[in-house]
Amino acid sequence: MCAVSLDEAPDGALGVRAIEAPPEEQLRLSDLGLHVGCRLRVVQRSGAGLLVSINEDARLTLDLDTARRVKVRLLEPAMPALTLSDLVPGDRARILGLGHGAAGYRQRLMSMGLTPGVEFAITRVAPLGDPVEISLRGFAMSLRKAEAALLSVEKLQ
Repeated sequence: MCAVSLDEAPDGALGVRAIEAPPEEQLRLSDLGLHVGCRLRVVQRSGAGLLVSINEDARLTLDLDTARRVKVRLLEPAMPALTLSDLVPGDRARILGLGHGAAGYRQRLMSMGLTPGVEFAITRVAPLGDPVEISLRGFAMSLRKAEAALLSVEKLQ
C-alpha cells in the first residue's frame, strides 16, 4: 500500500511516512510524539478530527486538516515489535519508541540521543549478548540488556 492521508487510512497499525507541513508545524507535532517512523492506530474518528494512539504509548487528537497532511501506510498485521536483542551486527534499524519504564530512566536514554525516528546500526554484541554497541548520530554507544529492552525498533532493509 502506498502512502495515504491519515484521515483516509484504513483501520489497523499505521506507519508515518511523511508529514507535509511547514517546519514549525512538523516541530510542534514531533514535540507531541508524532513524527516520521512512529506507529499510529486510529482510536476514534469524528466529523471534527481523529483520536490516534502513538506507539501505543500516548494519545493525540488531530483536526482533519492536520490529519490530511500526515501520510501513512498500513503496516503488516503480523509484524511484531522488535528490540535490540532481535538484531545482529550489521543490521540497521529505526527507533519506534521507548517502552514503559521509570520516567527518569526513559529521559536519560532520550538525552543520550535515543529518540523515536533515529536510525542506527548494530556494530558489536558481546559474547553473552550484554552489552550491545550501536552507532548513531556519528558516535558509538553501548547499552546493557535492560536498557536495550526498553527500545522498540523497526529493522531497515
